[in-house]
Amino acid sequence: MCFTLSIQVEKHRLEKVLNAKFSVDYRFEPFYFVSAFDFPTIPVLSSQKPDIFTPMTWGLIPHWIKSSYEAQSIKSKTLNARFESILEKPSFKHSAKNNRCIIPATGFFEWQHIGSKKIPWFIAPQKGEIMQLAGIYSTWTNHETGENTDTFSIITVPANPLLEKIHNTKKRMPAILKPELAKAWLDSNLKTNNYSEILKPIEQEYLNAYTVSPIVSNPKNNRNTPDVLKPYSYPEQQSLF
Repeated sequence: MCFTLSIQVEKHRLEKVLNAKFSVDYRFEPFYFVSAFDFPTIPVLSSQKPDIFTPMTWGLIPHWIKSSYEAQSIKSKTLNARFESILEKPSFKHSAKNNRCIIPATGFFEWQHIGSKKIPWFIAPQKGEIMQLAGIYSTWTNHETGENTDTFSIITVPANPLLEKIHNTKKRMPAILKPELAKAWLDSNLKTNNYSEILKPIEQEYLNAYTVSPIVSNPKNNRNTPDVLKPYSYPEQQSLF
């Protein structure tokens, strides 16, 4: 699964690396930690506007949702979308066919179960690159106010060998795309029968992983702090390498 991200990168570097621009009124601030369950707004590249960062809320609201109550109820269930079922589930299938997106990140957090302990890990590219996570999005119109809201879900795939050891209960990971595959994912001409060539576990050699402070495990803490990225050792920790 993928419910926590770090996007610790300045706007100008995001623009340069992903070859896209922020609008003048988009006031993006980098963050060390964000939880999907807070429904944050994140800069996203869409298949309709691949050269502009669009602010989107994490937690996809399908276009057919009718009321604000239904919208609030469904978005906590659509934070992630399993690749194996995105073309079948009612919440996802329209977006999966028509509305693809890329979510940039510098890393994500996952928890390893060892006995009764849950040990947090930070996972990031070995070379400090900007991750490009595959997602789908939807534009929902609130019929009570007329307001449009862009929302997204991160696609997950089976874990690679490294993430199997870290996320050792669900054994899932986000679909991380290298630049050439990210470009293909945003191509408006991409056909659904080519998805399996793009959405697959990235090789473990691309990633670096280390354990981090238990402060990231408690939502009562201020987790948007540099401390969440500092290495931290646990007695129960098992070597993965």
